[in-house]
Amino acid sequence: MKLKLLIIVFIPFLLFAQSSTSYSRYGIGDVEYSFSTRSAALGNLNAAYNDGLHLTTLNPASWNTLTRTRLEVSSKFNTIFLSNSTSSNYFGNAEFTGFAFGFPVSQAYGIGAVMGLVPYSNVSYDIKETSITSNNIEYISRYEGRGGLSKVFIGTSYRTPFGVNLGATFDYYFGNIEYLSTISFSSSEQLKTEYKKTYDPKGFGTTIGLITPNLSKYFKSESITDVRIGLAAAIVGNLATDTMLTKRSSVAYDTLSIGAVDMKVPLRLNAGLNVIFSEKYLVSLDYAFQPWSKYTFNGAASGNLRDAQKVSAGFEYKPVKGLGASFWEQIVWRLGLSFEQTQYLVNGTGIDQFSVSGGFGMPMGDENSLDISIQYSMRGTTESNLFKENRIALNLGFSLGEVWFLRHDK
Repeated sequence: MKLKLLIIVFIPFLLFAQSSTSYSRYGIGDVEYSFSTRSAALGNLNAAYNDGLHLTTLNPASWNTLTRTRLEVSSKFNTIFLSNSTSSNYFGNAEFTGFAFGFPVSQAYGIGAVMGLVPYSNVSYDIKETSITSNNIEYISRYEGRGGLSKVFIGTSYRTPFGVNLGATFDYYFGNIEYLSTISFSSSEQLKTEYKKTYDPKGFGTTIGLITPNLSKYFKSESITDVRIGLAAAIVGNLATDTMLTKRSSVAYDTLSIGAVDMKVPLRLNAGLNVIFSEKYLVSLDYAFQPWSKYTFNGAASGNLRDAQKVSAGFEYKPVKGLGASFWEQIVWRLGLSFEQTQYLVNGTGIDQFSVSGGFGMPMGDENSLDISIQYSMRGTTESNLFKENRIALNLGFSLGEVWFLRHDK
C-alpha cells in the first residue's frame, strides 16, 4: 500500500516539471539524461553502473544485479541566474524528476524487471522585449514556452552464460509543448495580439544496453577489484504530433488544426567505464552523443540545433560494510564533473555547458538510502545578444528496498 501511495502522489508533478531556461525554446527543449540523484552527483551519466542498490534508466543491463524489490524517486530544486549584456534576472522552482520500480525475477540469470515514469525533455522559458515602432509607439513582445516530453517504460535484463549483461526496455513517449507569442502596445489604440502553437507528441521507442563482466583480472592488480564497460542506445521512433495554431486578438479568435505531423528525435548513444579500487573507491568516465542535426519536425530540420556531446567523470567513496560501523562511517560520498556541447546553435554560436557536482547517500536501514546532491552549471554567453545561465540544482532522492513493503503476518 505504501508503494501505491508514493506512485499516485508523485505522478501528477512530473508532467508539469519545468525549469526556466532561455534556450529550451529550440527543438524539444533541455534533454534529461538521468532522473537519479546518485547519477546527478556523478555527472548525470554512468552507463556502466552495475550495483543493485539504485535503479538507473540510462542502461537497462544494470538491472541484472537486483536482489530486492526497489523503488527509487527523485526531485530537484532549481535556482537559475539569467543574464545578457544589459540585464539579469533570477528564477527558482521545484520539480519531480521521476520514479522507477523494479524487482528481481531470477538472480541466477540476472533477470530483473523495472518500470517507471521519467521526463525526457523540458521546455520552460519566459522572455520579454521592449521595442519602439517607427511611429514612436512602445510595444512589448513576450515569448513563453512550457511543457516537455515524458517517457513511460518497462524493461528487463539478462545475464548471458559468458557473463555479459544485456537489457532492453519498451518505451512510450508522450507530452505537451506550448509556445506562446504576445505583442502588446502601450497605446490603448493598438490591439493586443497573441499567437499560440501547441504540440502533443506521442509514440514508441526502445532502450538497449550492455555491460561487460568484471574485467579486473586483465589488469593484474590487487587494488583494482572491478572494471566494467557499459554501452547503451536510446532509440525514439517517429512521434506523431498533433499540432494546433491559435491566433487571438481583441476582435478575432482563430484556430487552425494542422493534424498529426511527424517529429523525428535522433537516437542517443552512451558509453561508460567504471573502475572500482579496493572495493570502495569508484571512478567513472562516460560519453554521450546525440545527433540533433538530424532532428526534423514535419520534415523540416532546425537551423538552431547541432549534434550534442557530453563527457563526464565521477568519483564515489562507499565504505565497506562492517559490524559496528557508526552512521557517519556508512555515508557514501560522491563528486562529478561534466562538459557538454549542447544541441543549441543560436545566432551562429554554439552553446556549451560546464557542470560540477557533489553529494552523499545516507543509510536508512538495510540497503535503503536518502541521496542528496548539489550541482552548479554554467551555460551560454552574453555575447552575440545571447543569454548566460548560472544554475544551482539541489537533488533529493530515495532508494528503498523491499523491507519497506514486506507484509508481516500476525
